Order: sequence, then C-alpha cells, then structure tokens
Amino acid sequence: MKNKLLILLMGSVLSLTACGASAPVKHDVDQFLPEGLPSRKKTIVFWHCLGQAKTDELEKVVRKFNADYSGYYEVKLDALDGDYSSLSSDVVTKLQAGEVAAMTMGYPDTFADLIGNNIEYSAILRLNNFIDDERSEVVPGDPSKTMELGYEYEIDPETGETTDVLDDFVPGYFKEGTGYQFEGVWSMPMYKSTEVLYYNLSYFSGANSMNDSYFNNKESSIKSKYITKKGKVSDVHSDTIYEDLADLKSFVEENGGFTYEIPETWQGLISLANEILDDYNGSDTGFYPLGYDSDANLMITQLEQRGYKYTTNENISKASDHFLFGNSENKANTKKLVDEIIGLIDRPDKRPLLKTKNTTGGSYSSKAFTEQKCVMSIGSTGGSTYQEKDSFVTALAPVPCYEDEEGTVHKKYIQQGPSICFFDNKDPYIHKGAWLFYKYMADPENNVRLALENSYDPIRSSSYYTTFYEDYIANAGQHLGLKYDIPAITSTLKNYYMTSPVFKGSATARDEIGNIITYVVRNELSSAAAIKKAYELCF
Repeated sequence: MKNKLLILLMGSVLSLTACGASAPVKHDVDQFLPEGLPSRKKTIVFWHCLGQAKTDELEKVVRKFNADYSGYYEVKLDALDGDYSSLSSDVVTKLQAGEVAAMTMGYPDTFADLIGNNIEYSAILRLNNFIDDERSEVVPGDPSKTMELGYEYEIDPETGETTDVLDDFVPGYFKEGTGYQFEGVWSMPMYKSTEVLYYNLSYFSGANSMNDSYFNNKESSIKSKYITKKGKVSDVHSDTIYEDLADLKSFVEENGGFTYEIPETWQGLISLANEILDDYNGSDTGFYPLGYDSDANLMITQLEQRGYKYTTNENISKASDHFLFGNSENKANTKKLVDEIIGLIDRPDKRPLLKTKNTTGGSYSSKAFTEQKCVMSIGSTGGSTYQEKDSFVTALAPVPCYEDEEGTVHKKYIQQGPSICFFDNKDPYIHKGAWLFYKYMADPENNVRLALENSYDPIRSSSYYTTFYEDYIANAGQHLGLKYDIPAITSTLKNYYMTSPVFKGSATARDEIGNIITYVVRNELSSAAAIKKAYELCF
C-alpha cells in the first residue's frame, strides 16, 4: 500500500520547492556547482532509514566533514522510518509538506517516481554537471588538502566517446544510476549488497532429528560431547565448534545417517529441499526446507536467469510498453515460472518445499530460519544479523542459479543496496555541500568502513585494496561471524550482478511481479489471472 500511496502522491508532488509550494513547479535539473565557499553556514539534511546500531561509521564521516567545513557546511542526519519502503513514503510526505532535504538514500525505483514523466518537473537533480566539474578547492579545515569536485571518467578507445563507467567505481554499481527514464546520471551508489543462501550448518552436519537412532548409541562420543537430547549443537560458541561439526558429519555419514550439501544449481536446490523433506521425521507440522525473503526478487531473478526481462525502457510508445512480463509475447514464459514456483509452495496433502515472505503473511524467512522451522533462507547480505541464533551455527553460500537444458548455469544475482539522490533546494551552495559530503562517503577508505559495518560491499574498486579491507577479509573462514564471511563470497559475485531499468511505475512493477505468487496462493486466482491482474495494475 505504501508504494501505491507513493505513486498517487507523486502525481501532484513531483517537484516541490523548499519554500513549501503546494503545486508542481519547474526545476532546472542540470545545475552547476558554484565556486568557493558559502558566505554563511549551510545545513545539509540527509534523510536515511538506518537504525542507530548501523550508523556508527556514518556518524564518524559526518563529524569529519563538519569539522573540515566548520562554519560553512553542517550535515545533519535525519532518520525516517526503518525500512526502504517506509522511507520512500516518508520522503513523499515531507515533499508534499514543503520540506526538502539536500539528499536522501533509497532505491532507484522510488527515485524514478521522483523524476516522473516530465523532466522539467523532476524533484531530483541530474548529476552529470557535478561529475564533470574538474575544479579542485581547498578544504578549509585542512588548507594543505584539496577536494576534487568532480570525477574523472573513462573514454572508449574505439569510439572516443565517454563511457558510463566512472574511474574506480565498480562498473555495475555506477551504471545503476544511469538506468532511468531519461538519459544521464540521476543517483550515485552508497554501498551495495546481494542475496545469499543462509543455511543451518548444524542441521546439515547431522544435528537433526532424523539421526536420533545414531545419537542413542551410548558409545558415541559425538553425542556425549556435542549433541543435546534435541539433536542440536550444545554450545555454538565453543572454540572448536566447526571442528566438532566436521567430526559429527563424519560420524553420521559413517553410520549411514543424514547430512547435506548446498548445490550449485537452482534445480539442485529444489532436489535438496525434496530430500530434506523426505527425510524429515520431526514433530513440527510447520516445517519446510527453504524460505525466500523477497517474492519480487525470486521472480525477477528466475526470469532473468532464464533469459526473460520483466520490464524495459526501450521502444516505449505508451506506458504499458515498459511492462514485459504480462504482454502477449512474454506472459506464457511468466506463467511457466509462476506455475513452477506455486508447485513448490502449494502442494496438496504435502508440506511445502518453499515459502516466501508474502505467502507467510509478510514474515521474513529469517524468523522461520532462526526458529528452525526451515533450514535454508535466501535473503540480503545486509540482513545477516537476523539469520543467526545461539542454538545452531549459520553458514552461507551463493544462491544456486538456474541451469539450462544445455548444462549452462546462468550466474546472475540481484544487485541491492541503497543509492543517493539529490534534491533541488534552490540553493547551489546546498547542492555543492551535499555533493562534497557524498564524496566523503564515497572515499575509498570511508566507504569500505561504511559498507562492512552493515555487511555491504564498498562501491570503489580501490576500497578492496585498502589495508582495512584486506585485514577484514583475512578473517573470512576463521569462523568469527558471518560479517567476515559475507565479503569473501560477494567479492566473487559482483561481476554477475544484475539490475532492472527504472522509470515512473517501476516500483509498482516490482511489487506486482512479486504479488503474482500471493494472488495465486492467497487469493486463489489461476496463474494466468494473477499475471493479468498484476500486469494491469502496473499502468
């Protein structure tokens, strides 16, 4: 409902000024940064949705920036609601009330709604002129230091044209800011994440109820040392817990018990879920093997891995042209995928192999995972802290990908994580201060700290070669926590990240592609009717 509200409001609020205008007004989206420093202090308001536990490093950057530009600029963090959907609604509410920040974090889908269909009424600025600014200016708090205003970018050696890859930015992260309904750069990356597969390593190593007959062997030192009566690891904080689990797995396998491995392919993952369910003899009637945190990500990723786009910005003559998943050419492919997913969820007289957030009434799979109602959970790297529990050991792996009939595994992983957009404040010095502060956040050393604090990846290639990152990544595999293991995995995935085009209405499309599953499972529509409903609600 919040995204629906966003769309409705944007019809009348796309461009509000800081003075509190109640009707759309024109904006110059291609502004330039002024020279020198402001004659009086400017306040740079930054809207965000980070909880207090996730802002330590950000607050350090703010303090450093405010000290360096004391008397000229002051960044103030303004925490809005605690998730991105709520943040986007709050942003629109504030704009409608005439309140305009200098910058906000968020996702490109919602930024596209802030741009709208008429570029003259865009509430946010196009950033090409900021990026192109070649000036260097002295940092007042440290006269020996200069701050480059813009970014250098690369030139295509064959055509001589400017590419869309800024020097030192991870290409896919920067490119996301160019995928809007109008040409140019409309947002900059803050830090990024993707989905991974979390799994119950204790369960996979043999600490599960299926092996009770082996644990009842009184001669088993494994049982007496590492297993409780419920078949769980007795102390996950033991210094030797991973060695203990390896011993347990060997013992169980030697005795013909049940252990499991994460496969490489999506088809293998479904086979594994079947195997786990066939083996299960626990008492929990609500048990299922696999949870997926995002219905939309499940649909978008599987469509992409199978070679199908769900939206486009190409060859658009009318609004419906954006939405490919339900048109006459593609709805059969979408239906085939929907039927396959529904077959995993809705299985008459059988337990489900899979449950999604929407089909569990809006509950993230991490809740079921930590309650041991499921043993695998696909979710964002940014939510790793919600996937850990004292009663078992959590491990992670790349999300298995679809394998085609020729045996090719299509490695494509959805790119997530916030970006930054900049509002028209009718004051070029506020724009300059916001841009300078963004450059502090995007500094290779600052950004790696900002990112790793919240289990995200830094956006600068050079961040991956900082001493801080190298020391951090050296802890991977040492069983010191998921926050160290995540970068070790995502560093191997970032070249396979995918993004979808954004435009006014793409946020609704994202909601609706995920709602198809809900319409079938909870509203009892046929898959064809559910696709038709979702498609028509997009425009």
